[in-house]
Amino acid sequence: MPKELNMCPTCRLNFDKFNTATNAEAKQALQQGETHKVLMRTGFPADVKKWKLLLLTIFLGFLGVHYYYVGRKKLGLFCTVSFFVGVLNAALQHFTTAKNDLIEIVTFLGLLWGVVLILWVVDIAKVCCNRFKIPVGREE
Repeated sequence: MPKELNMCPTCRLNFDKFNTATNAEAKQALQQGETHKVLMRTGFPADVKKWKLLLLTIFLGFLGVHYYYVGRKKLGLFCTVSFFVGVLNAALQHFTTAKNDLIEIVTFLGLLWGVVLILWVVDIAKVCCNRFKIPVGREE
């Protein structure tokens, strides 16, 4: 879109409103299941602090806490569950020598742990470079 346009001719999105939209509006819309009222944007809205998001991502990102902070609860839950499945996998591998179907299933699911760890490192870089996508509310 050209920079001089104030509104998208197709969807009628007012760009000025988009720049002042907050993450709190998006969290509320996501909780109510109104995803059509949410847009993802890079950069930080006024109610999301970069330093706080960066600290959460560095120290608790493997649990998905930074996703909960910005309202992306499904992705946060995926990271949390995957982390604990990975811990269960490590514990089963360490404490048991017998192979059974449950251990093989948990081992396979433990691969999710690796995916989460890769996401964690990528998210740290995205937050540092202002490329992390944060949901913001949009007016109709």
